Amino acid sequence: MNFERSRRRRNSPDITPLIDVMFFMLVFFMVFSTIKTEPMGLDVELPRAVTGTTQTSTSFEVLVDKSGAFYVSGRQVSGAELEQHFIERVRVNPDIFVIVKADKEVRYEHVVKALDHLRGVGGYRLGLAVEQGT
Repeated sequence: MNFERSRRRRNSPDITPLIDVMFFMLVFFMVFSTIKTEPMGLDVELPRAVTGTTQTSTSFEVLVDKSGAFYVSGRQVSGAELEQHFIERVRVNPDIFVIVKADKEVRYEHVVKALDHLRGVGGYRLGLAVEQGT
């Protein structure tokens, strides 16, 4: 008995490179998903208030740090630049709510300056950010 194997032509593609790529992608995502990332932003400790409420409407946030510097979208701005950024946002949404986030150790004078800049260019819906607590 003479058994011969018939040679059939293979039509399936070679998937070895695909397996390699999938393995490297798996390792990549496993390694980089475990890296701890720090959120970008400034470290501002807000004062606590029992009566604080969460604002869900569209808002414009201004941050005032301990030294009295103003920040919009994580970038330090002067008073005139703050006004310009706010004017641009008011053109898009005239009923925008302004939230001033000031560090609890900032001098009251700096918060008032931020509010003056905003009210001077038409900001009438203003609020101060607080951390809810007892």
